[in-house]
Amino acid sequence: MGDIVQLHSPIDLNSDLGRAFIVDATRAGEGLITDQELQEKYELSPADWLAITKDKAIGRAVRSESERRVRNGSAAREAAAKHFVKAPAVLDQIMTDADSNPRHKIEAIKELRATANGGSEKGPAPGELFSIVINLGSDHVEKYEVDITPKPQVDLKQEDNGNWG
Repeated sequence: MGDIVQLHSPIDLNSDLGRAFIVDATRAGEGLITDQELQEKYELSPADWLAITKDKAIGRAVRSESERRVRNGSAAREAAAKHFVKAPAVLDQIMTDADSNPRHKIEAIKELRATANGGSEKGPAPGELFSIVINLGSDHVEKYEVDITPKPQVDLKQEDNGNWG
């Protein structure tokens, strides 16, 4: 059994709940959620919270998780996403302000449209491939590729000339 944290009951830090707590504690340290939200989510009493803040194993686990999140970029992506949710309101102000430059209004409209469409108005580039490469060692590699270019939709009304077969 690994390090233990006292949540509702003793929880192994290597369990799913223990890992989730460490990730959330790291997010609290990054300012993405508040300590109060963390305490409420895990229903921590003030005494439990005090014990957790002094626990060296939790401190090590949070520092390790923080380093992992910084290295893989998830900390920056999550922080950017948290701030990005304010962007549509700012763009709306530019778009609806009677004193805004028309060019700025058009750019705000385009950006809102792109955001509403999930950030992109384009699909995959023609001929773009989705690849899965499995390295089985000893010079044995399996590679699977699928063309993910969207196929044009067929309009059955135009295709139907009465000849079904």
